[in-house]
Amino acid sequence: MESDIKRVFRNALFAMAVVAVLWWFLADRPSPLSGWELPARALRDYIDAARRRDCAAVVAALSARSRELAVAAVADRSTLERSFCDYSPATAKLPDFETNRIRVERVSGTTALVSASYTYDRFFGFFGRGRSRYTYALSFEDGTWRVDLTESLDPESRPNQDRRAMFLVQQVYSALRSHARSSGTLTDDAAVIRAQMPGFQFPEIRSGVADPAAPPDTPYVALGPAGACICISLRSANGTLVMVKLPPEGSQATYQYGRIPSACDDQPLARSYYGSTSGIR
Repeated sequence: MESDIKRVFRNALFAMAVVAVLWWFLADRPSPLSGWELPARALRDYIDAARRRDCAAVVAALSARSRELAVAAVADRSTLERSFCDYSPATAKLPDFETNRIRVERVSGTTALVSASYTYDRFFGFFGRGRSRYTYALSFEDGTWRVDLTESLDPESRPNQDRRAMFLVQQVYSALRSHARSSGTLTDDAAVIRAQMPGFQFPEIRSGVADPAAPPDTPYVALGPAGACICISLRSANGTLVMVKLPPEGSQATYQYGRIPSACDDQPLARSYYGSTSGIR
């Protein structure tokens, strides 16, 4: 009886794996029909314009708010067309996206999420090329679908506020790691932290652990029990709390965000921390 149950369970897992593989293949395969839906067609036209260097058409495909933010972003340093002809919030240039793998993820009223794939070099090309996807937001304005880059261009958007918070945490982490390597000790001395990165203007650095009432974008530093680890914490401008825990040299740093411990103990946090590649998802 027990062996029958195990066999049924194995068969069910195998069937689920086959369905998952088939779904991935059918959903992400190249197709000449990719992009026939109106939001997908708008994204395809946006990418095609970048490929043929029609930069005016690229800018014209943006939402009104995106163009407004883009104008502020270039601020007399360049032309809008030159700056945004290749721009993408993804880790690829806009012309590098594949127009035969566009997929509409969701449409809700006047907004849509549409993804497109792009290829990239794995570890500088040593491991060949990989494929990833990025999802664009689109908004329906003046009778047509337009690409909305507001989230990536607006300094006050939640993702950008979270990225700034993680950037500040990363600077403190780098300074503390540098000090630990040179001295063999961990410190919560703000003056020592600043001295490790003389070219970077740190904001105020406080002792302790950040909490919901902490001022935004203000790093807190606290030593763990017997100086065995050190915790860097901060509250982002939108209220997200983040903590990075730096253990002794040779051990893996960890981090978590949202709910964080109220004190710096010697227990690892929820996620492994890999510096600038670790973020708030």
